Amino acid sequence: MTDQADKPAVTVKPPTPENMWAEISVAVNYLTRFSLPFKNELRSSLISRSMVWFPIIGAAIGLAGASIDWIATLMRMPGVITATAAVVGMLFITRALHEEEFANLIDAYGKSVDSEANHVGWLKEERSVRYGTLGIILIIILKIGAIASLADNTLVFQTLIVASSWSRALMVVAAAWLRPIDGDPVAEHFQQPPALRVAVAVGVAMIIAYMALDEDTATVLIAGSISGLIVALIGANHLRGYTGALLGTLQQVVEVTIFGIILAIQ
Repeated sequence: MTDQADKPAVTVKPPTPENMWAEISVAVNYLTRFSLPFKNELRSSLISRSMVWFPIIGAAIGLAGASIDWIATLMRMPGVITATAAVVGMLFITRALHEEEFANLIDAYGKSVDSEANHVGWLKEERSVRYGTLGIILIIILKIGAIASLADNTLVFQTLIVASSWSRALMVVAAAWLRPIDGDPVAEHFQQPPALRVAVAVGVAMIIAYMALDEDTATVLIAGSISGLIVALIGANHLRGYTGALLGTLQQVVEVTIFGIILAIQ
């Protein structure tokens, strides 16, 4: 009886170095264009647990974009050019993954709005520009304008790191909350991450945000969370679960929301 009473109710085993490297590799390979090798065949449970690294990789992506902006500023480039360089740099690092997923979801909603899938107006003319293309143009313009309007390079670093990290942490939350849709490669790949990994991902993203923003952390994270919740609710209502397109859209919307909030309070 004594031995059983001394046993903890819940045991948490730290990942082995091999499993940790595999988790990091999965997250890096998905979120960036870099391809890290795997030593062994990946288990589905390990893939879902890899989402805990999303906020850290997101922060690294934001740091890279801010560094590009800073280097361009040292070259005495105007703000709109430095901001464009930062956005293009992040698009290159991420393969424009989330922008493409955002475009896919916008296209799907655009087609549902049109009375006929491929025709517009009484002339029944063929649509040549997709809703997703227009959506990507809009989101990139918003990002460039927001970064160019930030007061200084320090604020650019703070904004890009926090926006990139928190938006990807909320991807983990959405994946844990919503049902993965069958047939979607992203949903079938990651499934639903364990609750402990979700909590760690959110906690790490909050620490990153606090270290970057200090007193404005709560305002920024709450605003980003509200916009992410709206996107997740759309997924819950329309898709009855989550897909890669929904996660990408959530990331983009949360990121732009954080840009706007920091611009408002700077």
